[in-house]
Amino acid sequence: MKRIPFIAVVFLAGCADAPSLSDADRILGDWVVVDFHSPKATEDRSQLHKLAIISEGTWSEQFQGETFEDFEYTLDPNKFPKELNLTFTGSDGKRLTVRAIYEVLDDDRLRVCFGSPPVVRTNGKVERVESVRPTAFAPKDGPLIRYHRKTK
Repeated sequence: MKRIPFIAVVFLAGCADAPSLSDADRILGDWVVVDFHSPKATEDRSQLHKLAIISEGTWSEQFQGETFEDFEYTLDPNKFPKELNLTFTGSDGKRLTVRAIYEVLDDDRLRVCFGSPPVVRTNGKVERVESVRPTAFAPKDGPLIRYHRKTK
């Protein structure tokens, strides 16, 4: 009779969830764009199958052709919605940040909604502006991108 409680404890301890990975760990890897909605069009099919390669501290995104643009990134999973900042150095050497929100849907799906670009063209002149972070997953000022983890 005394074995039943002991067996129950061992069984329940074995069923306990393994420690979950942080978002910073979960997003590492190679991702493929499976859905791309820009603020100007419903869907931009030319962006499908482009890649994002995320390593510790570097987010490389394939935009035009086969070229990748590298960003430093930071996550704040404690905000709601969760926040992502992508920072790069402009052609003039100044640092620019694109603000975004993100959601890790599961180990193989990631959704990111980017805010407004930090550089705009007004009357033919390039101006720096502060990127506005979106508050919802809708392509209002920047694209909404859905990624799936690339399988090997």
